[in-house]
Amino acid sequence: MIIAEDYYRSVLLREVTSDTEWLDLGCGWQLLREWLPNGKADQVELSNRARRLVGMDSIPEDIVRNPYLHERLVGDVGLLPFADASFNLVTAQMVIEHLERPDHLLKEVKRVLRVGGKFIFLTPNYLNYQIFAASLFPEKLKKSIVGYLEGRRDSDVFKTYYRMNSRRRVFQMARARGLTVQRIYMLQSDFEFRRVPLLYGVERVLHAVAAKEMFSNFRTDILGVLVNSPDKPGRVDTETPKR
Repeated sequence: MIIAEDYYRSVLLREVTSDTEWLDLGCGWQLLREWLPNGKADQVELSNRARRLVGMDSIPEDIVRNPYLHERLVGDVGLLPFADASFNLVTAQMVIEHLERPDHLLKEVKRVLRVGGKFIFLTPNYLNYQIFAASLFPEKLKKSIVGYLEGRRDSDVFKTYYRMNSRRRVFQMARARGLTVQRIYMLQSDFEFRRVPLLYGVERVLHAVAAKEMFSNFRTDILGVLVNSPDKPGRVDTETPKR
């Protein structure tokens, strides 16, 4: 099984070059998940390879800990304090789901991207059973569950809205903001319920079902690649990654 966070890493390693001027939104204290095999070394590689790497986050305590950024900025990702066409790459890993108005972000991303520049994001898929169920929980209960399953602090669990969290919604909102959907990858995250044997067994069965192409819309995560190509109509190319 290809893990969503691992595939996000592989896309960045393909995209980032010595010409890349990169803005990472909601970056926190890392570019990638450090638990990935070779995760720390790959972050160093990406940082060294990019011409410019700017990180922006609303939590000062997190961004100051990020050793891979060339520049750090604390602020609202819906109001980007950069000139038009400042970057050729913008990224957001597990950020879109926390935005009440993701269309505002897309408007700003398009503005700061050069023509031909890309917006690459990884976000949960609202149509997945786990994500849908989690959206129904009160925030306090959700924080307790995430803390137990993933070992995250309450301060690392943020309110979610899921306003751009299906393949259809990505296409609709990208087109409305004049961005072309170059690729949408429907991916699976790692298993969440290893510590709960009964639920883990059910989760394994449901993962196997979602692995079938006909059920790809119900996988856990969406990896989108949007391009600022205003002269071309928006369209969706979907793909199941293979290795």
